[in-house]
Amino acid sequence: MKSLEARTSDSLPRWRELVGSLALEVDTLAESFLARLNEAGVYQSGLVPEEHLRASARDSLALILRALATDSTTTKLSDLPNELGRLRARQGVRGEDLVAAVRLDFSVVWSAMLAQVRPDDMAVLALHAESLWRVVDDYARAVQQSYLEERALMAAATRDEQITYLAELLAPGGQASRNVPNIARALGVDADDTFRVVVAETAASHDAHRAAAQVSALGERLFVLNQPGRVVLVWPAGTSGPEHDLQQRQLRGMQGGLVPDVEGLGAVPAAAATAYEICRTLRPEDTGLFTLAQTWTRVTKSQLDEQHGFSTELLSRLQAVAEPDRSVIVDTVRAYLATGSLTGSAERLYCHRNTVLNRLGRFQKLTGLDVTIPEQAAIALVALA
Repeated sequence: MKSLEARTSDSLPRWRELVGSLALEVDTLAESFLARLNEAGVYQSGLVPEEHLRASARDSLALILRALATDSTTTKLSDLPNELGRLRARQGVRGEDLVAAVRLDFSVVWSAMLAQVRPDDMAVLALHAESLWRVVDDYARAVQQSYLEERALMAAATRDEQITYLAELLAPGGQASRNVPNIARALGVDADDTFRVVVAETAASHDAHRAAAQVSALGERLFVLNQPGRVVLVWPAGTSGPEHDLQQRQLRGMQGGLVPDVEGLGAVPAAAATAYEICRTLRPEDTGLFTLAQTWTRVTKSQLDEQHGFSTELLSRLQAVAEPDRSVIVDTVRAYLATGSLTGSAERLYCHRNTVLNRLGRFQKLTGLDVTIPEQAAIALVALA
């Protein structure tokens, strides 16, 4: 009895004859392919005109049959698989639609062979079915690979374009306001949307870009821009509150300033400036994203100190008090500012209310601020932030 290899070799001439006869019917095969494509509901979006589909089907089937006839592969014979993958990527075809369409080539060719063979040819088909599958698989993998590579290049180009527009939006001087509609189109957002803005230290850049990639994989958007001394993150707010925001969940653990509800893309630069001021006041022990409502005393103090030396002058005599007395006075004032009550402060500090009163009096002598008066309490709250 002949071996499988010998039987395959002996049947090769008939196999090539069958393949050659199909090569004369490529137009018919292409029509069969289109019919199956419609039945499967693939390419219904209209992104690829029917005449283009017919031409590419004809070329693809002809190439597959040529590879079968020469015992070769489609990628060795032609660059068509790579060209088709790149073309479909640029046309915006979905990857799953492309793969489904290419896989139809096997059933089209196989069905055509079954329709033309004699009963005694069935053994020939069985012996060479693997060759057909191997050729189609080589073709499909090449098409898919070039498609994915082209989509990656397109995505990178889109990101580069978006970064360019985002940099224009956040450039110093506010010159982007007249171009906000174009920037919105480039970013794929509505210029009137509500946005969230975060500014973090440059050390957070890696985590920011990783979060953006994770968010993108989940079908959402998170734009990241590296600027000198900071990294800016912007995204559309969506309908859920910040606590349910996908982007914000991905940024959990990042330290930075957050402006959660920015009305319109044109207001993003001002929000970024605010978020940066918040970020500047954060301390090493602070974790997470902080809003202006949480840090307004620090931000106010920072700006007043830079412009007027506010707290340095106000607290100069207090700073001259030696430790631990100074800390005791400051802790008592902070307790009172937090509670507004002598009794509440005493309970918090585990001391007598008269002790609290004495320490507040000492603070008043050193700073001139009577924290039992709301207006002066507000000044002390900022000075001690």
